[in-house]
Amino acid sequence: MPQALSREAGAVLEHLIKGLEVGGATKFNNAPRLFMAVCVDRLSSRHYSVAHYYEQNGDLMADPDMTFYRTEDGQFYPCSFQQDSLAVYRESLEINEDGTIVSLSEREQASQADFANTWMRNIADQQRLSFSFPETDDV
Repeated sequence: MPQALSREAGAVLEHLIKGLEVGGATKFNNAPRLFMAVCVDRLSSRHYSVAHYYEQNGDLMADPDMTFYRTEDGQFYPCSFQQDSLAVYRESLEINEDGTIVSLSEREQASQADFANTWMRNIADQQRLSFSFPETDDV
C-alpha cells in the first residue's frame, strides 16, 4: 500500500496547487537570492509536479523535481523523484487517473514520502507561506 504525505505536508502541497488548472503552472519566489523558487505544474487532473530548478551551462536542472498523485479525499502520494545533478530518476508509483495502481515500489515510495514530508515543511518556511497547519499530524 502506498504511503501518503503527512497532514502538514499535504496542507503545504494543497496551498501550492490552489487554483491550478490542468496544464497550468505557477512559481513561488518569496525569498529571492536566499532560497530557490518553487515551481508547481498541474500535469493532469490528479497529477502534480513540484520542483526547484537552477541553471547549469544554459540548461535547467531539477533540484529536485517530484511528482504527486492526489486522491478524491485530498491525500497526496509521491510518484517519482528526480535529481538532475546526480543523474537520479526514481519512479515509485505509477497510478492511473482513476486510482488504479499500475506499479508500486513500496520501499522507494515510502522513502519519497518521508523526503517530501520534510521538503514541504522547508518550502513553507523558505517561501514564507502563510496558512495554518492542521492541529494533529501523523508524522
